[in-house]
Amino acid sequence: MSGGPPRTAIPQLSELDLELETPRLRLRRFTEADVDDIWPVVSNPDFPKMMSWAAHSDRSETLGFVQAVNKSFEQNTGVVWAIEHGQRVIGSIGLEAIVFALRATRMDRAELGFWLAPEHWNKGLMTEASEAVMRCAFHTIGLHKVTVGCISENVASRRVIEKLGFRYVGRLEDDVWRDGKWHSHLRYELTAPEWPDVHTTVRMTSPRG
Repeated sequence: MSGGPPRTAIPQLSELDLELETPRLRLRRFTEADVDDIWPVVSNPDFPKMMSWAAHSDRSETLGFVQAVNKSFEQNTGVVWAIEHGQRVIGSIGLEAIVFALRATRMDRAELGFWLAPEHWNKGLMTEASEAVMRCAFHTIGLHKVTVGCISENVASRRVIEKLGFRYVGRLEDDVWRDGKWHSHLRYELTAPEWPDVHTTVRMTSPRG
């Protein structure tokens, strides 16, 4: 599974063409004007229960989210795309916690995260967006590994992750406390050498429960 060496020069996200187009979607950086589109979704108390964040109680929180992801882009530690469909933003997908180097080691990795407005579920849109982002991660940015996780009960996210061909790493029991109970996390990863392989052989490992 070993791949080639990392790119000699650490890439600067701001110097790359990271606007992505798919048959039905446009993926671009968030702007403050997008708050109007995403506020009804992120303020719904039931929406983020399977995620690490709580529903926004004030529009200033949503604006803060947009400002934070743009700051991480400027700091070369993440890129988060607005998912635009029909000229409206319907979700978010990002490569976060990007680490290119740590002391004497090169890591070239990121964590994938995503969410989509419920009215657009079960249409293949998140898989479509995720495939474009993974291609960008490995071919444009030059990452070597992308990791991803989800709460074990989050069936929709598991389905997207497995369609992308992520390799199941393991289950972290009672990993986080939320809404009065402990939740377990499922962890996955995918390396650049595996990306073309999983998309030609559709090889994947599904966890139990």
